[in-house]
Amino acid sequence: RGKRMEDRTHNLHRLDSFTAPARPRGRPSRILKITGAIMFFAIMFCGGFVKNAVENLGNPTSITNLSSFRARTAPACSRSLGRIFALRGGEELEMIDEAAPDKERALAEKEKGNDFYLKQDWENAMEHYSKAIELDPKHPVYLNNRAACLINLERLDDAKTDVQKAISLEIDKPMCDQDEKALARSYSRMGTICSKMGNHTGAIWYYKNSMLEHSFDDTATKLRYAEEAMREAAALAYIDPAKSLEAKEKGNKLFREGSYPEALKMYSEAIKRNPKDPKVWNNRAACYQKLFELKSGIKDAEKAVKLDPTYLKGWSRLGQMYYGTRDMKNAVKAFKEMEKIDPGNLDASKGIRMCEQASGMGGGPAGQAEVERRVRSDPEAMQILQDPQMQSVLKDLQQNPTAASKYMADPPIARKLQKLIEVGVIQTQNGPPPPGYGGGYGGGGGYGGGGGYGGGGGY
Repeated sequence: RGKRMEDRTHNLHRLDSFTAPARPRGRPSRILKITGAIMFFAIMFCGGFVKNAVENLGNPTSITNLSSFRARTAPACSRSLGRIFALRGGEELEMIDEAAPDKERALAEKEKGNDFYLKQDWENAMEHYSKAIELDPKHPVYLNNRAACLINLERLDDAKTDVQKAISLEIDKPMCDQDEKALARSYSRMGTICSKMGNHTGAIWYYKNSMLEHSFDDTATKLRYAEEAMREAAALAYIDPAKSLEAKEKGNKLFREGSYPEALKMYSEAIKRNPKDPKVWNNRAACYQKLFELKSGIKDAEKAVKLDPTYLKGWSRLGQMYYGTRDMKNAVKAFKEMEKIDPGNLDASKGIRMCEQASGMGGGPAGQAEVERRVRSDPEAMQILQDPQMQSVLKDLQQNPTAASKYMADPPIARKLQKLIEVGVIQTQNGPPPPGYGGGYGGGGGYGGGGGYGGGGGY
């Protein structure tokens, strides 16, 4: 038995692939058994892996599938193993990469292309990037760089083809080997192509996916521009002057009925349908005026006169709005613009006089005396002030001026408040509004609790 083990060990040591020193009798058999067991299980494991991989290809006998399998797995195996070693005389031999010279030349061509790209010489840069692609066709960066040149040359279809191929090459790599920044740049470049082609939805999709891979500052900016462009395109597609006129007429009817919130919605729809019509902007400003939202009304009135600088009603409305906010300087400017357009215009001269009077009255005793005179000469105003319901409304407005919009949505209460605004009981900011003005509520010195005017903290 010992002789047979010695002969078996001697025969194994004759294999050309191994050179092992002589070992004592009796020990080699146990070592060989362990080594054989390890090799057996390793072979079984690898065999099972290969079998499963081939079965997953769908047709284990298909040469095409087997080739595809090797093409996909060989790079991964090469990267995972890193390098192959062979023991020959105790030396370590590194696997030789026969394609290394081509990759080096490709990298050199890429650097030349970058130099031309920085000089904005797109044609020469593209020529060098193309040479790099020929030398190393599997490198996504070279395709992506050439696509950048093509974009600058407005050859968008060719650029799209290059970027699509670059994305495919990158995402086909194992997850651990993917270059997130390169993939993010490819997605961003595809977003730029889509944006230039007018496909804002596609551009937004690619920009967002780019930021998921890696967040570049310029990508975030491009995303905002694409979203704004998509909104503008949607607004442009929504324009319809005929439907704008229809919505405006509905708004006019609701305005005459005192349904200001509903009229506001109709005027807003009319603006969306035809944003270049100054009349609908002015009409919506009138709604804001009735609802005591003077700041919003000023913006609409300014838009109206910007669209048509000769629009008298727009300047008149703007002057009234500024008057309501006690901005007499800008109110006078608006009324003077009316005089420039139409010299001798009575509304313009009347508006200027009202601003001058209001500037002199302020909220002092003289101003309060003027309000008292107006109320005493108007029986309707006196009756409203004696109404318990209106006294409750006025008290609420004094404590919470923003509640004015709620009360203006109620037509009966809105009419009574409008009357009190006209006589100056409800004031805007620090002074009384002019007769006939439908301004907002601001709460200055006004009607007091003892049936007289003035006093501290009245309406």
